[in-house]
Amino acid sequence: MRKTVCELFAGVGGFRIGLNHIDSFDAETGKAIDKGNWDFVWANQWEPATKIQHAFDCYQKRFGYSDSHSNEDITAVDKSSIPDHTLLVGGFPCQDYSVARTLSGEMGIQGKKGVLFWDIADILKAKNPPFVLLENVDRLLKAPAKQRGRDFG
Repeated sequence: MRKTVCELFAGVGGFRIGLNHIDSFDAETGKAIDKGNWDFVWANQWEPATKIQHAFDCYQKRFGYSDSHSNEDITAVDKSSIPDHTLLVGGFPCQDYSVARTLSGEMGIQGKKGVLFWDIADILKAKNPPFVLLENVDRLLKAPAKQRGRDFG
């Protein structure tokens, strides 16, 4: 099986750094030196709250400028246009599930960023990858506070 990855909410490439054992960068180009054998076929990073896309710019600098790096709102992406992959990874925006927020203030899957979970679900339905690895967010499994576990269930 070819080891291909779709990286959602990529940020500066945390999953890529971990999966491909990146611990150094080329001194001349600044590009990451991949030591692993995962082929990242598509990555998406877009921050709606800002005009300047710092995380995406960093991702491009470290991993190369590529058409397979998307800087568009994931909710507007045609899920069938995403390349097939064997592993879907995502560190989706977790503010609505975060333990940094009070229980009374958590919005879970109904929050502004919590709803992005549905884009993960839509991609899973469209592409059906055999493996999924999501960021471990404690309250994802427990949200919302008033009906523990309802959202993930």
